[in-house]
This record gives sequence, structure tokens and C-alpha cells, in this order.
Amino acid sequence: MATVSFHLKEPKAEKPTAIFIWFNPQNGQPRIRIYTGDKILPALWAGGDVQRAITKGRTLDPDVKRANEALNVNNDRMSKRLLAFWNDCRAAGTLPTPEALRQVIEPEAAPEAPAALPRPLPDLLAYKERHARTRRPNTVKALGTLHNHLERYEQVTGQPLGYAGFTLQFWHDFTAYLLDTARLVDNSIAKHLAHFKHFLADAQELGRNPLQDYKRWRWTRRDPDVLALTRTELTALETVNVSMLPDARRLENARALFLISAYTGLRFSDVAALKPEHQKGEWLQLTSQKTSGKLTVPLRGNRAVPLLAQLWAGKIHPISNQKLNAYIKDVARLAGIDTPTEQVEYRGSQRTSTTHPKYELISSHTGRRTYVTLSLEGGLSWETIMESTGHKDFKSFRRYIQVTPERLLADFARVWGEQETI
Repeated sequence: MATVSFHLKEPKAEKPTAIFIWFNPQNGQPRIRIYTGDKILPALWAGGDVQRAITKGRTLDPDVKRANEALNVNNDRMSKRLLAFWNDCRAAGTLPTPEALRQVIEPEAAPEAPAALPRPLPDLLAYKERHARTRRPNTVKALGTLHNHLERYEQVTGQPLGYAGFTLQFWHDFTAYLLDTARLVDNSIAKHLAHFKHFLADAQELGRNPLQDYKRWRWTRRDPDVLALTRTELTALETVNVSMLPDARRLENARALFLISAYTGLRFSDVAALKPEHQKGEWLQLTSQKTSGKLTVPLRGNRAVPLLAQLWAGKIHPISNQKLNAYIKDVARLAGIDTPTEQVEYRGSQRTSTTHPKYELISSHTGRRTYVTLSLEGGLSWETIMESTGHKDFKSFRRYIQVTPERLLADFARVWGEQETI
């Protein structure tokens, strides 16, 4: 029967020396020397019949003890594997070569851990951080909101999200969650869809998203009507006296900011960013905060000019969009802008309608809509108005157009009056 014994290459050395194995076939064949790859200080080795690293002794350092225990375990492993391999070969009618025996004692490589599957939620956060350097703050904020919805959807379903699960069925399930649980309207879902598809396209380019089902995801965008003031309502807002109220200063300031938007067509973000250097004689010239496009607004005869002078002098100061939305409602209420106005929302197949006094629905964006509507009513061409508002195509501009009752009556009177005269 074959035997295995362990020996030191230089048993009298004063420094660590190599450990080798004598493998004796016991069949008349010569012994085979196999180095284990380990070394030990001869003073820590028990030779003779024991042939093991010393692991006991009061003066033995704990770290050395642990290393020697591991060495002995490894030697036992090699001995068992050599003898088992030898017996298997003999049972098969062959004798292993010295090289085959040496390969047997090599430690088994640990199996490679499977590569972690890409995870959409961390990837979406990384995507958001990358876009924070190049995109508008509102876009970055929207990506964060999308991440929050996906995270809550994952919690509700109890199923971790993975790219392989982003099928058409997932989109049906996720939109059902957005409608029924998150209570989002169609317009909000359509915006999330746009951001979601851009993210998945980016993930696909990076080799992390294997599916293209997202290209078939659809959601109908139904923008609600955007409110505009009539000329009579705008005049009422301009002239209502708020000076006797305890919060007159904030109301006057909010009204001035709103009127600048209504006179120039600027978005509130652009009004808040206005500086004296933007006024070039009879023009306002600036870069849009939202689109980064160039805006040129004519000022000749524009009622915004005295308000701009107050803005440059610091008598009017920018406030947050949320505060303006709250304050301008107060001013509109005082101005008697309280016509019952329907507000329609679409959520999937459901259409909901509520009626409010008009002042409750007025916001900072109403100023821009009022500018477009009254400019059209006054006879300006839509091409001229688009030039000042920065709209690039008529499709996006069209939703700002509201036919006021005054314009409707005037147009019909002009056309049908001419017909009657003829």
C-alpha cells in the first residue's frame, strides 16, 4: 500500500525551509518527491514519526499556532488526496505519472462567484447623478421622483426589479400602480414614461439592459387646459388696491412679478433670473432657463418697462414659484376674478371635472398664457409671438392659445357683418 510522509528540505537550517512529500508507491517503483509549496522554521517542526508543525507549547505565539494548525490541515488534505488518487488509478488499471500526482495536491480554485446582475434602481440613481451635470434641475428632480415611484412599486409587489422584467406586461402593471396607488394623472405618467424610456435606452447602450420592450411602451398625454386671464381680468388684477392690507408688500411684489410675465411672455423661472444686463435698450435679451434657447422680447411701449426698472432698483425681488402661486391667488381673489371655472383631469379612462372660482386655479404660468392669448386677440401673428416666447414648433405653442369670448364675438361680428354688408 502506498505511503505519504512529510519532510524538511533543510532540517538543520536556522531560517524557514521548504516542506516536501515522499510518496512511496510500495510496488517496487521509486519514491516520488513532491514539494507542498509551504515553508516552516525547523524549530517549529516535529519530525520523526509525527511529521507535523508544532501547535502546543506555553511559549508558542498565538499567531504562529494558528498558522501551524492551518499548515497541518493542509498537509492532511494533500495526503488524503494523493492516496485516493493513487487508489482510483490502480482500480482503473493505470499508474499515475509523477506530474499527475503533483497536480493532485494543488489547492482547488474557488468557484468564481457569478457576476452580479445589473440592478435598475442603483443604475437609475447613477444615471441621475450623471445628468445632474448637464440637465436642468427640474429634469434631475423628475428622475429622482421616477426612482421613488419604482422603489415604492418594488416594495408593494415584493418583487425586486430587474432589467429582464421590464416587459410590456411590467409596463401595464406599473401604470396600474401609478394610476390606482400613486393617483397620478395621464400627463404625469406620460412625463415619467419619457424619462423611463430615455434611461432604459442609455442602459441598453451600456450593455446592462438586454430588452427592447420599452420601445413599445405607450401612454396618451392629455394636457389640461392652461388658464389665461381675459383683458378685463388682467386690468382688474393690475388696478386692485392692496395697500391697506397687512401683507401688502408681499402681495404687491407677487403682482409685479406676475405682470412682468404677463407683459413679456417669460416663464417665471426666466423672470426670477432677470438682471439689468438683460435689458438692451428696447429689448430684453436672455437665455431661457428651461430650454437654453435665446429669447428676445420687444419693450417699446411694453407696460413691463416701469416694473423692470423697479426690479433693477431692488424694489421688486424674486421669490419662489410656490410662494408666487399662493400670493397671486390672493391678489386675484381681491380683484374679483372668481368666475366659476371647470378643471378637468384625465386618469386612464376616467375623466374627472371640478369647478372652482377662477382665482383658485391661477398660477405663475397663467402670466405666460395670458401674454400669448391677449397678443393673439390683439392681432399679433403667431409667428411673431413664438419669436418672443421661444417656442420652436407650433405643436407646443398651440396649447397656449385660448379663444376668449371677446375675441370670438369680435371675429364673428367682423366676418358675418361683412357678409351682411355684401
